[in-house]
Amino acid sequence: MYENFALLIDGREAFPEILRQVEQARETIRVNMFIWRDDQIGRTLAEALLRAARRGVQVSLSLDRYGMVLERCEESGRSLFHNNPTLVEAIKIWGLKRGYPANLIRPNGDGRALARALEEHPNVRMDKLRMKADHSKFYLFDDRTLILGGINVEDKEGGADLSGRVYQDYMVRIQGKRYVEAFLSKWETGEDCLEEVVFRVNQKDCLPRRFELEEHYLELIRSARQELTITMAYFSPLEPFLREIVAAHRRGVRVSVLIPERANFQNDTNRKTVRRLMRETDNGISLYLSPKMVHTKLVMNEREISMGSTNITKKAFGQLNELNLVLKRAPEEPFVARLLESVHREQALSRPVRRWQEIRYHRLFALIEGILV
Repeated sequence: MYENFALLIDGREAFPEILRQVEQARETIRVNMFIWRDDQIGRTLAEALLRAARRGVQVSLSLDRYGMVLERCEESGRSLFHNNPTLVEAIKIWGLKRGYPANLIRPNGDGRALARALEEHPNVRMDKLRMKADHSKFYLFDDRTLILGGINVEDKEGGADLSGRVYQDYMVRIQGKRYVEAFLSKWETGEDCLEEVVFRVNQKDCLPRRFELEEHYLELIRSARQELTITMAYFSPLEPFLREIVAAHRRGVRVSVLIPERANFQNDTNRKTVRRLMRETDNGISLYLSPKMVHTKLVMNEREISMGSTNITKKAFGQLNELNLVLKRAPEEPFVARLLESVHREQALSRPVRRWQEIRYHRLFALIEGILV
């Protein structure tokens, strides 16, 4: 069923495969990206795309100005394609730097000339000025290969961030024209074409607007009868989710939740959420705090797996374009077996929490984060 699928675990597997696909492309490349930093991997990918354009490949880049605030408040502190923030953007950057300090280094290298060369090439079409609030990440190569998931273009996704947090996330490579056509049908018109592979999207730039991910996640939780596994980068205490997860536990579902022990953003919101879940289930769920910066967004029951770009937050469900891949949980399939093995390995590497009283968070920070995200 999934013989044309490959799981790319972390940037260490994803970026070499993305670069390989860029080098092999002969007709078209399309990239939709939220964050693209001016750092080593950001420039390496841009150089590969420029080479592709020079050999005649038509390159289309959709880059969200909304991501610039995050690009400029962490790590290198520079965006490869977005410069000259507005006053409002500058205030947001300033606020995030103050709220989450010690996340900046002196940039190594300068990609401005490279970005300009790519933007000015006649075979490149770049959409970078709009505030699209598009959190999805995907690549299309020659309309035959699709790569999608949760990994942004930045060095830390291929290793660790400045404070030493190793990043954990997934991309999926899907090969075959029928899958690409099914994806484009869903992304552009909202139509589902295949039974074995389903895409769920938030699309706010169309009429009527399509916001599927909140109800999709809730239905996965409601339909769980044996097992519910949630691995989430950013997890807000939204009442419908708390209610349904607690209800799943009470009907006998084995519930496990994994979040980063120390998230780069929204750490206090994450902790507030899982503390409430532990308390309201009388410590009945399995909670894991990962030493890694888990950037994964995955919800899974005994029948289905949903993975992609979508966090459990107000913004993800009401403001952002998002993209998830939904698969049948068929452990006999090598792709699914490798994913399940990875999920279980991350749990084993994490610290289990036995009592809700062990979880501490800063109430004021959680309140502010709750308002913002």
